[in-house]
Amino acid sequence: MTNHETKSQNETELEKEKNTGKEAETSVLLTLYMGLFLGMIPLIGFPITIPEMGGKILFIGLTLGIAAFISSFFLGTLFGMPRRGNKTGKDYALNNGLIGISDWLTKIIVGFILINLKEIPGYINSFAEYIRIAAKYNDQLLNIYTIGILFYFSFLGLFIGYNYMRLVLSNKYKYADDNLIRRELEITKEKLLEAKEENKQKDKKIIEFQSLVHEKEQLVKALIDKVNAPTMSNSNIKAVVKKLVDSDEFKKGNGNIELHVDKMINEAKMKLHKGLITHHDDPQKGQWKSSAINNERELKATVIEETKGLYKINLQIVSTNPKNNPLTNGDLVLFALHNTFDDPPFKLVKVDKQSAELNFYAYGSFTVGAFVDDGTTELELDLAELPNVSSHFKFH
Repeated sequence: MTNHETKSQNETELEKEKNTGKEAETSVLLTLYMGLFLGMIPLIGFPITIPEMGGKILFIGLTLGIAAFISSFFLGTLFGMPRRGNKTGKDYALNNGLIGISDWLTKIIVGFILINLKEIPGYINSFAEYIRIAAKYNDQLLNIYTIGILFYFSFLGLFIGYNYMRLVLSNKYKYADDNLIRRELEITKEKLLEAKEENKQKDKKIIEFQSLVHEKEQLVKALIDKVNAPTMSNSNIKAVVKKLVDSDEFKKGNGNIELHVDKMINEAKMKLHKGLITHHDDPQKGQWKSSAINNERELKATVIEETKGLYKINLQIVSTNPKNNPLTNGDLVLFALHNTFDDPPFKLVKVDKQSAELNFYAYGSFTVGAFVDDGTTELELDLAELPNVSSHFKFH
């Protein structure tokens, strides 16, 4: 059911409740008018038969009738006060402390009447006799007149008060409370819709921001690839192997170099595959014995921040014992970079002057692995652990 249909249904039910309340109020008022009309006949008729003091008796009768009606009307509203129920649904329970008071007064009044039930006729006769003596009228008919007025208007007030509370006032209270609840619900719905719309706008802005960040990351990657292209093309595996095959050394029969290169590449690929499973965001980490110094070989790096988000990195492998165990000039060293650099992300560099160096640009830190000495020595260096690098470089 849609919100429009639900609203229409609520309005229809509300209109029905209004019509029912109006009909009940009309019925109670008609009963009141008829009761007052019938009560006025004896109330006015008897004083008319007494010309000498009819005005005085009429005034006494009106006073008694009004007092009996009002007090009984109040008592009837107490009896008709809707009780607080435990059931939920359309049963109406007035949320007011007057309910407890009416319940308390009702029990007191009923208890008092039951306890003094035998004495009540005597009290009524005494009251009628007191009215006759006070009016200085010797006929006992005034006693009957007084008792009749008292009983008639008391029961009329009780009946009207009870039905007016049950059929009219309780519905008006319910109608007022329902309107208040509906307004609160409408305000709550409006706030929820506003919050929902605000969340949609926030989500839209987040998506736009993420898209912008992604575009910038792609732009930075493309820029870095373009910047790295001339500096790293000489270390590309295919280019190095092609030069190796065309070299005089290979043609002279030293084919062990190609075997060593193939072995290093295959092992590096296995390490990369394993690293993508264990550390998908930094796949070389923990795959190269986690040490930058091994077998008197050391992997060093320097990072220069060209601008925020663009860093020039220099990797260098040297011997820690250059006199007794230097790097052999002409040997090939394999650098394993982050998997975003290439496929596969390996670079071959020839040792020159007892050092192998690789220069390139990056937008964040990662772990570098390396094969030295024809793949017999493994080195590993986490660029984020270098001293004097920015926090932006460490965490990107």
